[in-house]
This record gives sequence, C-alpha cells and structure tokens, in this order.
Amino acid sequence: MRRHRAITAAVAAGLLLTVAACSKESDTPTMTQAQAKQQTVDYMGQALAELPQPVTTASEREDGTNCFKNDAPSEYDGRVVEVTEKRLSGIPVDRQAEYVEHLRSRIESMGFQRDDSGALRTSAHFTNPTNKFAGSIDGIGSSYGTLVIGFFSPCVWPNGTKPPQPAASERR
Repeated sequence: MRRHRAITAAVAAGLLLTVAACSKESDTPTMTQAQAKQQTVDYMGQALAELPQPVTTASEREDGTNCFKNDAPSEYDGRVVEVTEKRLSGIPVDRQAEYVEHLRSRIESMGFQRDDSGALRTSAHFTNPTNKFAGSIDGIGSSYGTLVIGFFSPCVWPNGTKPPQPAASERR
C-alpha cells in the first residue's frame, strides 16, 4: 500500500506539472481529443518496444483531465489533457537502471528532451518541443521493482477548435 501511494504521488506530481503548463488558451486549431489520446498511446507503444524482460505491463491510467482558464485557475476552460500511463512490475532491482536507461533512450529517440528543472531523483520528466507532449518515468530507485511511465498531451479542444464565444448581447 505504501509503495502504491509513493508511486501515485510521483505520478500525480508529474501530471500536475503537465496541467499547469496548459494555462495558455489558443484560438488556432489543434489536434482533437481523440488524436491526442492516440498520440499518447502511440508514444507508449514506441517506448515499451523491445523492453528488456521479464516485466509485467498494466494500465495505470488511461483517461484525461481538464485544463484551466488563465485568469481563473480554478475554472475549467473546456480543453483537456489526454493521459496514458502504464505500471511496469516485476523489474529485477539489480536491473532497474538498465530498464530506466532503455526507456529514457526510447523517449529521447522520439524527439523528447529531458526536463531537469526541479526534477526529483525518483522521476524523470521529458517534453517534446515539437508538439508539447510530455513524458515521465516514475519510481526510479524504488526497491519494489515497479516503474510508472506516462505520456501526456498538451491541452487540446475536444473537437480540435475553440468553441465560438457568444456575442456580448448573448452573455447576459
């Protein structure tokens, strides 16, 4: 139970950083929510390709979360962040560094860059400067043989475009 709480806390911290980075609203078309979800799934598949064995992969989280308004950080703005996270269990403790290096290398080969600002020793965070997707590896150094890898989209409008704003006369 303690192990799961520690990993969950690390994952939540990574997600919080991702959601906080979504504060800028844009009127320009973006990818749709479904496209953002598919991209996180594709990144996950690429990152886990040729993963050293033995390891058990289980879904940790497959849903998204809401983004917030710039001027009202407690109000949702209609955009969402899509999330795909997997828990990798059964990693031999003496081989954990090999698994972390494999995942880091795969993530960087997809165009992500390591973000060391404020990084914890137990996690690694990445950002793809081309499309603003984020990635993370959590549970590094854990003696439990479990890592959590995640990919997070930037904030996107569900249908790819910002909904039209009602005219001033319609807002009343």
